[in-house]
Amino acid sequence: MSTGNQPDWRTKPHHDQSPTVIGNSKNVWKWSKEDGFDLTHPPTPNSDPVDSHLRLQYATTPVIIEPVKTALLIIDLQNYDLHEALGNDNPEFSRAEAVVLKFAIPAARERDIQIIWITTGYSDEDLEEMDSDIFKTFNFQPVVSPDWQKRPPGAGWNTKGMYRNAKGVGDEIGEVTDKNGKVIDAGRMLVKGSWNSWLHDPLSDAYDEGQMASPPDVHFYTNRSSGMWDTMMDVTTIVHEHNLRTLLFTGINIDQCDMGTLQDAYLKGFDTILLGDCCATDSPSYAQWSVEHNCMVSWGFLSSCKDLAAGSGLEVDDASQEGVPAPKTAWCLLEGNG
Repeated sequence: MSTGNQPDWRTKPHHDQSPTVIGNSKNVWKWSKEDGFDLTHPPTPNSDPVDSHLRLQYATTPVIIEPVKTALLIIDLQNYDLHEALGNDNPEFSRAEAVVLKFAIPAARERDIQIIWITTGYSDEDLEEMDSDIFKTFNFQPVVSPDWQKRPPGAGWNTKGMYRNAKGVGDEIGEVTDKNGKVIDAGRMLVKGSWNSWLHDPLSDAYDEGQMASPPDVHFYTNRSSGMWDTMMDVTTIVHEHNLRTLLFTGINIDQCDMGTLQDAYLKGFDTILLGDCCATDSPSYAQWSVEHNCMVSWGFLSSCKDLAAGSGLEVDDASQEGVPAPKTAWCLLEGNG
């Protein structure tokens, strides 16, 4: 049975919907009916509002963040999942990449938001010590054909690219040819430093440009379906070192590595905002809907890259969205596009 006095902050709205302080003495949010959730983390609940704030339209209410305390995480937009030379042809992945390039990265550059790139890549030590469930994820893909028992080994698997069923994590993929006839050494499958584990070409160019940004872009490999799990401390360390409190999530797959990283960040006390229009999955659509729903009600917040761009003062109109298809997710319904 708990004892003591109720603290002087509140954890739910006042009955009269007046401004409310949420959290604890070390981690304060503020909420008001007019401005929504203020995640700028003032020194005290009575501190003056931050002048350099950025306003996002959350799915159900506005959210205010401070760019200098914010990072944009771009997860697993790598050649392994996106490059056509590996047999990839997922329009949702291409859409997510296009929205990141068109809206998320320019917005982050405009407001000096730290960009953190995360891709999956294993070291030889990782492969030697890897648990069975990780090998199962990459080396054994489920048979989805109704007549799978009649098919030869390897046939009837899901469509994830011609090399995925023949190669397992750590295996040499060999040479592949892109649409322009260029021969590429694809390297070992999802091994650190290999071409297939690196950023897809347009994003690789953006990362290179980001080395001159302020703050400069950083990249980390992860060896699990989370870039912030217990032993992967690179991302957690840099966000702590730079006093970053709010993390914006983009990339693929939304229901796997995106969600895994977001949940770990959420459980570590960071403010987590999923930018739903620049996330995608090759799972059934309900998987993305589930993640978006839970970000609306539990794991932080749900917003969009387009709203991040608009809040950063960039043009987001019909002309700026030309060639960028709308996502087939819950977010398009919230924007009235479904």
